[in-house]
Amino acid sequence: MDIRKTIVAYIEDVSREKGFDQSCNLFEAGLLTSLDVLSLVAFLEEAFALEISGDDVDMDHFGTIDGLVSLVAQKQTVAA
Repeated sequence: MDIRKTIVAYIEDVSREKGFDQSCNLFEAGLLTSLDVLSLVAFLEEAFALEISGDDVDMDHFGTIDGLVSLVAQKQTVAA
């Protein structure tokens, strides 16, 4: 499963924005709201079979696609 494609598809579905600039801040661009974070955490945990702690939920990880991809990759490496 391609981490980036999976995350982008989820955000496109939630935000109803197709083809958004993947380098943008997801919150500043209005693609995600603070209310979307909980569903995003649940989605990531289920889609990638990993556990995300409260400490992981910060703007470094959740602010951009790159941050989310990095977080999932890091969690998968630790779990392996």
